[in-house]
Amino acid sequence: MSALEPSGMIIDRVAELLRTEVGLRPEPALRARLRRCIRDEAAGLRMDPEHYLQALSSSAALCQDLLNRVTVQETGFFRHPEHFEVLSRDILPILPQPVTIWSAGCANGQEAFSLAMLLEERGVTGSVIATDVSTSALHRTRAARYTAGEVRGLAPDRIARHLTPVGQSWEINQSLRDRVSPLHHNLTDAVPDRVRPCQLVFCRNVLIYFSPQHAKVFLDRVANALPAAWLFLGAAETIRAAGDRYETVRIGDTYAYRPLAVPGVPSPVTAERAPATAVRALVNGKQAPARLASPERVPPLEADNESAAIARLAAAGQQAFAARDERAAVVIFRKWVYLAQDDALAHLHLALALEALGEQLSAQRAFGAARRALLASDPAQLRFAIDGYDPAELHRLLDAKQREQTP
Repeated sequence: MSALEPSGMIIDRVAELLRTEVGLRPEPALRARLRRCIRDEAAGLRMDPEHYLQALSSSAALCQDLLNRVTVQETGFFRHPEHFEVLSRDILPILPQPVTIWSAGCANGQEAFSLAMLLEERGVTGSVIATDVSTSALHRTRAARYTAGEVRGLAPDRIARHLTPVGQSWEINQSLRDRVSPLHHNLTDAVPDRVRPCQLVFCRNVLIYFSPQHAKVFLDRVANALPAAWLFLGAAETIRAAGDRYETVRIGDTYAYRPLAVPGVPSPVTAERAPATAVRALVNGKQAPARLASPERVPPLEADNESAAIARLAAAGQQAFAARDERAAVVIFRKWVYLAQDDALAHLHLALALEALGEQLSAQRAFGAARRALLASDPAQLRFAIDGYDPAELHRLLDAKQREQTP
């Protein structure tokens, strides 16, 4: 091994430091990234990895620099648009103004500015507090300038209304920048006083990088500090880490969460609670939730064709999983896989349910099947088929799961 390459012991020490400080899970994918980051940070300081570790242990500035390099800042404008549709249609109309939203783990700011755009377009008085542990991510949020590739997901009318071309880039207009307040915050720390008045919390695709213990601590703190707030998580995340602190609310084709025992707080009239007892009714066709991957393309229930059956199974399985009935979820997701053997999301949902149930060998096979299905997917249809996720993101997740479960 080169003297400039960190040893396994050094990587272990740094991984434990990051787990303690920011809750990052010490999974194989993180170790591979850590090796590169430690090497590059040490080289930039003209240190060997061992002396870098010694300096890192006693320097908050060096720790922050490493966090800026290690943390994933992958996001986009209006990512997972179903959440924004629910917010616009069902939740904003019932909230008292001014509305305050917490974008927790805001990355480079696209989520926070998407929320600000929605407030402005709806004519809602309000603001967004954008927090992240990465100071470089917050710097980009404050700069509010994005490349042509980064704004590609925005509709042309939104670009014309909210952005101004600056050279080869696009800059968010001042009216939106005034609505967004960046704030440095580690989600493993106490909830900042500034976000306690927030009525909405967007914390999507962040907890997947946390250890289960750190995710639970964060969700418990949110429930305690913001007992009336709506919470949105990423589709690959689960509220189960918070135990019985939240209720799952199905609104149209998606899900949101509320802390339990909040008397007198109104819910959207279109919302449906999703207890485990609803699963059998869904499978039997008494309700027709849209398929998670492509809600706008689900045929009506009366067509009673294969696509409609898949739609019911996908939604029923997610409801069972959200209700912490993993055994029922496994049964339902197996039926989904049987009907859609080439669907990467079907295999991924089954794998996650099996993993939660403790059936590791079966989960390993299901993760492998999801990876193979993803690799075999038509690139032209892939992004739509996997519900707007970045394909590279899912590849990394499945690769990490495969390494994690390989003896």
